[in-house]
Amino acid sequence: MTSGFLLDTNFVSVTAPDRRPVPLAEKLAARAWIVANQPFLFLPATALAEVAAGIGWKEAGGATRYASRLAAWLTAVLDAYPDRVLAFDAEAALHARVLTARSRQAGIEPGFADLTIACIAHARDLTVATRNLRHFLPMGVAAVDPFVG
Repeated sequence: MTSGFLLDTNFVSVTAPDRRPVPLAEKLAARAWIVANQPFLFLPATALAEVAAGIGWKEAGGATRYASRLAAWLTAVLDAYPDRVLAFDAEAALHARVLTARSRQAGIEPGFADLTIACIAHARDLTVATRNLRHFLPMGVAAVDPFVG
């Protein structure tokens, strides 16, 4: 049994206000899964950086109203996890060696953000909740897609 779940950026983002239409059923399923597992959920600082960078990208591109909605949503997410944001620290970073070797042996090259999230999860015995199992499973990190039965 896992000690909890680390939310990948792509899973957290399903609940964000978005210009691309995410099917309502998916948003509702994501929210229901989050509510049901709330006491066991953690956010990686990496995911926050990815979301914040995306908001900055929107602002710089002139989509200030949309960026403001995203920033308000991010504030609400942070309010829900005041003491459950996990850093990519030295302990987690040292897991990169093993996880990268496993990934390369499987022929998968995850991006740096996915690697840091995997390292945080591996160091803290957490399962990654993601919509992108193909980057996490080859590293030998416990991962689940809450949208798959």
